[in-house]
Amino acid sequence: MRIFQIFGILSLVSLCLVFASLTSAQSKKNQQQIAITHVTVINPGTSSVRSDSTVVITGAHITAVSDSENFKLPSGARVIDGRGRYLIPGLWDMHVHSAFGDWFPGGRDIILPLFIANGVTGVRDMGGDVPVLLAWRKQLAEGEIIGPRMIISGPMLDGYLPDGKSLRFPSSIPVTTPASAVAAVDSLKAQGVDFIKVQSELSDDAYHAAATEAHKQGLPFVGHVPDRVRLEETIAAGQKSIEHLMGIFEACSGQEDKFISGKGDLKLMLSSHDEQKCNALIVLLAKSQTWQVPTLVWQRGGTFLDQRDLKHQPLDKYVPPYWREVTWRRFTDEMMPDLLKDPLALRREYFARNLQMVGAMHRAGVPFMAGTDTAPGVYIMPGFSLHDELANFVEAGFTPMEALQVATSNPAKFLEAESSFGSIVPGKTADLVLLNANPLEDIRNTQKITAVIANGRFFDRAALDHILKQVEASAKQQK
Repeated sequence: MRIFQIFGILSLVSLCLVFASLTSAQSKKNQQQIAITHVTVINPGTSSVRSDSTVVITGAHITAVSDSENFKLPSGARVIDGRGRYLIPGLWDMHVHSAFGDWFPGGRDIILPLFIANGVTGVRDMGGDVPVLLAWRKQLAEGEIIGPRMIISGPMLDGYLPDGKSLRFPSSIPVTTPASAVAAVDSLKAQGVDFIKVQSELSDDAYHAAATEAHKQGLPFVGHVPDRVRLEETIAAGQKSIEHLMGIFEACSGQEDKFISGKGDLKLMLSSHDEQKCNALIVLLAKSQTWQVPTLVWQRGGTFLDQRDLKHQPLDKYVPPYWREVTWRRFTDEMMPDLLKDPLALRREYFARNLQMVGAMHRAGVPFMAGTDTAPGVYIMPGFSLHDELANFVEAGFTPMEALQVATSNPAKFLEAESSFGSIVPGKTADLVLLNANPLEDIRNTQKITAVIANGRFFDRAALDHILKQVEASAKQQK
């Protein structure tokens, strides 16, 4: 726990400043009161359900949560009838890329508003261009553009591909030695990032140097389990979150050394599973409270990429031609040869194991958050995909209430910002989603959105539909 406390102190200060700047600008501009009456309030963090409630929002904050009976509405408040509706905290996608080099042009006008249209009021950007993201964050705080609050890593730390010349992804910093790892962390700290994200090609010594320097600089350290690093090493190094379930299947194999040396494959991974070893690792993850962001929607989409009808996607109207014809096509062409080496039956078993692993970790007390890897995942659409991810968690064994936690109260806890968001209580920032149906009966009811309140800014269904129309128009205009 000592390591988490060290980097948590400065991180908390930074995040509070972010939330304060976003909130203060909005509250100065808009002190109109909104009262949502006779609504059922769901607070996932405490697993509580409060029926026939009235929630009052003043400016950018929740100022009252009370029983509707005998509650005196504020004079002049805009009243929203919440009968038959359900109010949940704003959702968070804890693994996105919104300003990713030149891969996804139009991010400000497409990616950001799509989040709001889907009730995603906060995101953790896991690799992006710092000047662009900071500029967007300023515009969001001033109410000039529509989008979620953002926690950012800036460029990812990664090693070169085997050719020794190129990096796998844009928005990356080449790190080849411990010294360059330290320099990269220090540079990102100076640029004002909120945390450090590591990728897969880092060497073992560079990885550990980056982790040590991140802790020294008070920056949370998150990301992949690099190919040449063991899962147990990342736990010992104080990595706060692990993405895509990386490292766990290799670590659960009785042939882990082969994977570390680059000689393993999917068939070996599944056939060499050591249950006793795996159970011990899960206990270790739970004891260390190493957060998991499994991005199951990305895993499912990538594992069965050859089975998907990419020419007939229902959300294609929100996709710029460049995304579809250049970025995703290149990504698909790169993935497909390796993908097709494994028979479909083997891949089905692998994804089933992903769901089983998430369920086993959850039952053991390993903490989880929802993330999607939008927009790099092929047709893993901003905002829409988070609802699919919540359904994946339920498929893995979470209750609907627990699935809501991974996108609301758990991100607040992870970011040490529980005083700011993640629940519906007075004093919290007004990030809320009003639903037409009960998500506790069917988690897919999170898609039945009648209104979104983002930092106190109210978007009814007509406004949300207008956002979607604007995104559609922006997608057509992108070259």
